[in-house]
Amino acid sequence: MKKLIFLFSLLFVSTLSIAQKGKSNSGSKNTVLLKVDNISAEVITVNKEKKLVLFVKDSSVVTLEVKKNVPNDFKPENFIIKSFTTNGKKFYHVTWKEKINSVTKLKTETGLVSEDQIWDVETKTLLIGNTHKALNIKEKVFLDANKTASHDVEKNRKEGFDFVLNADGSFNLSTKTQNSIYVYNTEANKYLLKSAPSSKSTPKKRR
Repeated sequence: MKKLIFLFSLLFVSTLSIAQKGKSNSGSKNTVLLKVDNISAEVITVNKEKKLVLFVKDSSVVTLEVKKNVPNDFKPENFIIKSFTTNGKKFYHVTWKEKINSVTKLKTETGLVSEDQIWDVETKTLLIGNTHKALNIKEKVFLDANKTASHDVEKNRKEGFDFVLNADGSFNLSTKTQNSIYVYNTEANKYLLKSAPSSKSTPKKRR
């Protein structure tokens, strides 16, 4: 009788353990952002760290890491995966935007981060990864060492390059003062600078 009670107790504990494991697994489901062709963009959790990845399903499933350390409140805007062909090669353009909102006692930063990546999923290669930030900054600046007087300073700032993917599969990286065009080179299996960066001249005002 004691053996039978012990057996029932063991079965109960085992069942409870399996149920708890099932709950923990169900609580860490992947977040699917978009599916295009045989590609699925998902936010996954690995060792308590969130990552944005591409699952490429062919004869097997290949995982391509797009972004590390994804915040818990990650809400990308205009998330797009689009295929294109250049020089006979098919690539995928992955792009999205993230809002910036950082507030401290002395400084407030708001703005937008634009991410652009081009992937060769056949070779599992990231061909270009570009991050561009457009920021509006409001900062309190003290006028004396004792910090008794201050005034607010507001400025707009851009960091990184503007990215534009062209219809022929080339892309432009530009700033306020220069513009560079990159084209895919089949022999090198990568994008190369088409020519020296061109400067953007500001037209002079007529007197």
